[in-house]
Amino acid sequence: MDDGAQAWDRYFDLNIELVLEHWPVAFAIRELIANALDEHAIADTAEPVIVKDEDGAWHVTDFGRGLRYEHLTQKENDEKRRHPKVIGQFGIGLKDALAVFDRRQVRVESPLPIL
Repeated sequence: MDDGAQAWDRYFDLNIELVLEHWPVAFAIRELIANALDEHAIADTAEPVIVKDEDGAWHVTDFGRGLRYEHLTQKENDEKRRHPKVIGQFGIGLKDALAVFDRRQVRVESPLPIL
C-alpha cells in the first residue's frame, strides 16, 4: 500500500463520550463553516464555497492548507490567537462538530486524507 492508503487505515481517537447530545447537525455545520472562514482569513485563500446539492447534502469547501491530526487536539492555536479576524482558537469546535456528525450518523468526506 502507498502512504495515502495507509493513512486511511489509521484512526485518531477523539476521546469524546456522550457530550453535545442536544446539538443539532446545523450547529456542527456552523463549526465547519467557522473553520473554513478562519483558514481563509489566516492563509489568505479563496473564500469558502458552501452549497446544498439537489439531494440535500451540504458541501463546505475551503481552499486552505489542509487538516492534520494535530488540529483535532484541544489546545490554544497561536496562529489563530494572533490573527484579528478568526472565530475559533482552541480546536474545540471542529472536534465537537465531528462528534455531532458521528452521533447523528452524518457522513463526512474529504477529497484529501487527514495527515
